[in-house]
Amino acid sequence: MATGGESVGRLDDGRVIFVRGALADEVVRVEITEEKKRFARGIVVDVAEPSPFRIEPSCSHAASGDCGGCDWIHIASQTQLDYKHDIVAEQLQRLGGVVTPNVFTATSQRGRRTTVRCSVTKGRAGYRGRRSDQTFVAEECGAAHPLLEQLIIEGRFGNATEVTLRVGAATGERLVLTNGDVGAVVVPEGVRVASADNPGDAAIHEEVAGRVWRISAQSFFQTSHEGAEALVAAVGRALHGSTGGIVDLYAGVGLLGGGAAPDRVMCAVESNRSSLGDARHNLGSRVRVEASRVEQWSPTEFKTVIADPARRGLAKDGVSIIDRTGASLLVLVSCDPASLGRDTALLQEQGWRHDQAEVIDMFPDTSRIEAVSTFRR
Repeated sequence: MATGGESVGRLDDGRVIFVRGALADEVVRVEITEEKKRFARGIVVDVAEPSPFRIEPSCSHAASGDCGGCDWIHIASQTQLDYKHDIVAEQLQRLGGVVTPNVFTATSQRGRRTTVRCSVTKGRAGYRGRRSDQTFVAEECGAAHPLLEQLIIEGRFGNATEVTLRVGAATGERLVLTNGDVGAVVVPEGVRVASADNPGDAAIHEEVAGRVWRISAQSFFQTSHEGAEALVAAVGRALHGSTGGIVDLYAGVGLLGGGAAPDRVMCAVESNRSSLGDARHNLGSRVRVEASRVEQWSPTEFKTVIADPARRGLAKDGVSIIDRTGASLLVLVSCDPASLGRDTALLQEQGWRHDQAEVIDMFPDTSRIEAVSTFRR
């Protein structure tokens, strides 16, 4: 299985082909959708010899091929985790230069998404196909929290072309963020509706790690309640045995540091204005919350760094900032195995050692991978 969720094979002429919809070790017939000099891409049209780990998709939209969201829904859940484990280990070896990566997967409850972004077709919510602008109206969505699935199926969104739906799983609060006319949205009573251009103070609240967190309409938060709990727990395990003050980089609403080590977080750095306001509210006056891009932040000394960068990873500038804190422990949250591999190589050049990586099942039935890595000087 490749990092992007496709399986890898070879054509008769020796070129690599990336195949959507296949499992490792299957024999399949493929329709080639893209051809380059050195590789090709294709989709499965028939499975001649299925893997024992292939299952029937539980969603009609996934089974029909209309929806591009849950690209691994045809794979047994434990096999998904096995693939994710192997992909992380392979990227740490190939890109990171770690000879024998220590990678493990902790068991956690599979969550349903508490934030979804939907396309709107004739007033009704749905999704797009994979790598496609083609939209469809969703009649079900088992990936979404039941309170969001109700909005997807029953909601009417007027002249909007896109809506973002959010729910606090613990509080039941629901929010619709629309790029259309707010007054044209028809949803159950109690659901907050706000404009994507000017959401004002629209927010939901969620309970994670025994604390209530404010999440404003345009703030980032983890994809599910169960995933957020698992991620905070993994960061807490990575911090075990360490001492001293912590700086939380790319802090978002303050969840990771504030949830895993509330008594030790001294500083949080965030650039998004909405998340910044939430972090100040959630972390309180004891924590210094600085408005800055991490790459432009002026570091001060800390024993430990927590970092949760965007998909591109830390890159060279982020690694340089962490190096200047003088920290001896780094807990790095990566949402892309390739960026984790690249960041590992950069960190090792600065004297860091990759200790371990814990794979978190943040995105069940998809090829998206989250990993919490521990690095030490």
